[in-house]
Amino acid sequence: MTDRPSILSRLNALPKRKIARWGAVGYVVVVIAGAFIGAEIALRSKTKWVKGTFVPVGRRGNSVYLPASPETLSKGVIGMVPIAPNRGHALLGEAKLAGTLVRREILRERGRIPDGSVAWASTFVYNGTPAQLGVPFEPTVVHTDVGDMPAWFIPQLHGAGAAEKGDAIAIVIHGHGGQRAQALRMLPTLMESGVASLFVTFRNAYGAPRTGKGYLSLGDQEAEDVLHALAWAKERGFKRAVLYGFSMGGNIALCAVQRQDRWPIPVTGVILDCPALEWRDVMFSQGERYGLPRFLARPVARLTELIVTRRSGQNFDTVDQLAAAPKFTLPMLLFHGTRDRTIPVRQSDKLAALRPDLVEYHRVEGAKHIRCWNISPKEYDGALLRFIEKVLLGVKGG
Repeated sequence: MTDRPSILSRLNALPKRKIARWGAVGYVVVVIAGAFIGAEIALRSKTKWVKGTFVPVGRRGNSVYLPASPETLSKGVIGMVPIAPNRGHALLGEAKLAGTLVRREILRERGRIPDGSVAWASTFVYNGTPAQLGVPFEPTVVHTDVGDMPAWFIPQLHGAGAAEKGDAIAIVIHGHGGQRAQALRMLPTLMESGVASLFVTFRNAYGAPRTGKGYLSLGDQEAEDVLHALAWAKERGFKRAVLYGFSMGGNIALCAVQRQDRWPIPVTGVILDCPALEWRDVMFSQGERYGLPRFLARPVARLTELIVTRRSGQNFDTVDQLAAAPKFTLPMLLFHGTRDRTIPVRQSDKLAALRPDLVEYHRVEGAKHIRCWNISPKEYDGALLRFIEKVLLGVKGG
């Protein structure tokens, strides 16, 4: 019986030109497919749900035991919300392995999460409205030229801090495919600072009005909705504001900052959490994240840019905040995690290096995308409080 030739020997027998042609075809297919997928994600990314995982809960006293998963094993603090018929919410401390399970201690609890219940666990901590924290709020809308944008208004607390900052409001802006609930982790500290808060959304995000084909503009047109949010604040009697942007929300905030001549009220500072500062670099980074070698990631990123521009008219220079850095005049508080695989930390490194006169930079070791708070809530909250105090103390409303 004759041995059949191996696959390797068959390949070696193929003409080199044929192999080269098939390699070239494969290269082109990967570049084109990757670019079209990347463009679709860039232009339309929204989801109804806050990212998390559903888990069965074992409880012994103040300890909970959860199945191991990327979410339950994440570094730092996570949140847990039981599904019906149970009610409540818990803040859980650092993960520790207990055999095949993950043990976390309950740091804070509202209601009661019983043993044997099923719960949603997430590094975003909350998945509802401010009511989930026991905080009174007003569901409202921000009127814009393209429709009404849903928002949550949280009035300032009464007290000495509020008396000093009673005319100030924080405009909180979620990111690409994000939800307002992702910033609820920071709400207690915003309230403690004495400012009111308006958690906004923007055109073509989940629950907001759709414009045209529903394409996002990566910060450019969405900044118009933030200007309208400032107008909403002015109508409510506020005289000054800080902008607080997460991921793409940071780019939106910086686009709004550059339209100072159209501010309805003064903006005195900007808070940025893992901001998307330069989208070409983000697209290149995403190619690498999903396993493309650099020689493929670069052409995929370039073609993605061309497709996005062709489909939506996007001007990538308009949303390049690193190029715009010399124009900035406002103080900034900047957080970015070293394990961020969505927006590379090198972007924030560069902004901090370009404008050390304006930027207070907290480079958080081990933090994933917009999870800097989770690694060290005390340090994050302390920096947030000090920054708000700095940019609002003694500023007179106009």
